[in-house]
Amino acid sequence: MCLLIIFLPLLYRWFKSYLKNRKQSVCISPHILEHEKSSSWETVINGVPQDSILGPLLLITYLNDLPYGLHEGTKPLTYADDTSVLLTAKKNKELKTKINCTLNYMTGWFSANGLTLNMEKTNIMKFTSSYHYNEAFQIINQKKR
Repeated sequence: MCLLIIFLPLLYRWFKSYLKNRKQSVCISPHILEHEKSSSWETVINGVPQDSILGPLLLITYLNDLPYGLHEGTKPLTYADDTSVLLTAKKNKELKTKINCTLNYMTGWFSANGLTLNMEKTNIMKFTSSYHYNEAFQIINQKKR
C-alpha cells in the first residue's frame, strides 16, 4: 500500500505529461497529390493519442463507463474507436423504445465526453427468429447539432 501512495502522484504526473500539450498535423502523401502537403501543427485538446502503445488502454479507460446508463438487455461492443450496441426485445414497441432511449443516452454520453455520435454512420439492423415484414424504425428525440 505504501508503494502505491508513493507512486500514484508520480504516475499521475507521467500520464499528465504524456497527454498534455500534444500537437498533431495531417500530411498528404505525394502519391495522392503532385507534391506533399501538410497542415499546420494544432494542439490536441482531447482524445486518445493514436499510433501509440498506450492508445488502446487509454481508449478502453476513456470508454469504460459507457455501459452504465444502458437498458437491461443492451450490450455495447467496441472495437478500436467504433461502438456497436446489441439490443434485445420481445415486441417491436419495446425495441423501438430501447433504440430511441439508447441513442439519446449515447448522444448525451458522447457529448459529455467530448465526442460526437455520427448519425450518418449509424445504422439499425433487425434480426428475428421468424418472418416479420421489414418495418422501418424511426429515430426520434434526436437533437441536431
